[in-house]
Amino acid sequence: MKAKPNIRSIRFSDELAELIDRQQGSSFTQKFENLITRCVWELPAKERELKELEKRIEEKRAQLLEMSDQARKLSATINDLFPKVFALESAVGKAAEKWRA
Repeated sequence: MKAKPNIRSIRFSDELAELIDRQQGSSFTQKFENLITRCVWELPAKERELKELEKRIEEKRAQLLEMSDQARKLSATINDLFPKVFALESAVGKAAEKWRA
């Protein structure tokens, strides 16, 4: 094991002590070092990942808005076509009756 020449005395809250104690390691020093190492090395990567996920979420929101708008327009078009389809159906039925007679 590498020598640790830096000796410091610090005070911290019970909550922080519990957080340190939940880290991996067999001693308080190892747990504290693991916590600091994770914060220094893993946190920036997680922040980049979070930023990328937020960007993807925003893209999906924009896509959802576009699809919702298209669905609304399609619904309006279908509602507009229904009376015309019924009128055409009726006209075809009447024309068919004339040809049968």
